Amino acid sequence: MRFLPLASGSQGNATVVEFDGTRLLLDAGLAAKELAARLEACDVEPASIDAILLSHEHQDHVRGAQKLSKHFGIPVAASWATLQGMDRSPQAFAGWIDLPVDHGVRIGAVTVVPFPVPHDAAAPVGFVLEGDSVRIGVATDLGHATPQIAERLSGCDLLMIESNHDPLLLRDGPYPWRLKDRVAGKLGHLSNSEAAALIKHSVDERCRCIVLAHLSEKNNTPELARSSALRALRARGCERVEVKIARFDRPMAAVHL
Repeated sequence: MRFLPLASGSQGNATVVEFDGTRLLLDAGLAAKELAARLEACDVEPASIDAILLSHEHQDHVRGAQKLSKHFGIPVAASWATLQGMDRSPQAFAGWIDLPVDHGVRIGAVTVVPFPVPHDAAAPVGFVLEGDSVRIGVATDLGHATPQIAERLSGCDLLMIESNHDPLLLRDGPYPWRLKDRVAGKLGHLSNSEAAALIKHSVDERCRCIVLAHLSEKNNTPELARSSALRALRARGCERVEVKIARFDRPMAAVHL
């Protein structure tokens, strides 16, 4: 299994996951031209992608989806509600795979299970991906973590979890108060401490790697996010778990499991 975040942050999100010859792109939040360039720089031919999975309709997750799909003949996998939120019909893409919440959908060698997350979108989801004896959990846009989400993410070999902001940096930062309230709200984004709590309740002896995602460039630092996650892992007795940071400006080194 190869897990390759191409970009992560408020300006755009996209991650390649490869299981036993099946390649999936989780979100397509960069312009199609930039997405194709980053894929090719990482030795991934865009046309080799089997499906583009969309977590929700916000532009930092879908910006390049339609053009990439049409140009390279890649089907889009998303819920009907997400397509409606994008104001797109299935015909806007090279193909459409319906992703009903809490139902497993087989795409090549991978079973994809979307699960609901609290965020200010039509029907936002996280993903559990399973194939080739490897299980991955992804939850990158959520205002708060519920026990159900922690349960979904348990038993994973790799977790990608949002660690968006430090509350003090957000409070004292440049955002207008309305945006600060949205980010910190129950349908906004996870703080470092909230991400750490989710890690503490999700990680078990199977987990080998945690990727912290969707870090704010203005209201967080990689050091703050990492230290918070490491404290949670120590409290859980899981110090051996590797912690990596996904960035917006460049792809992260791939994780191989």
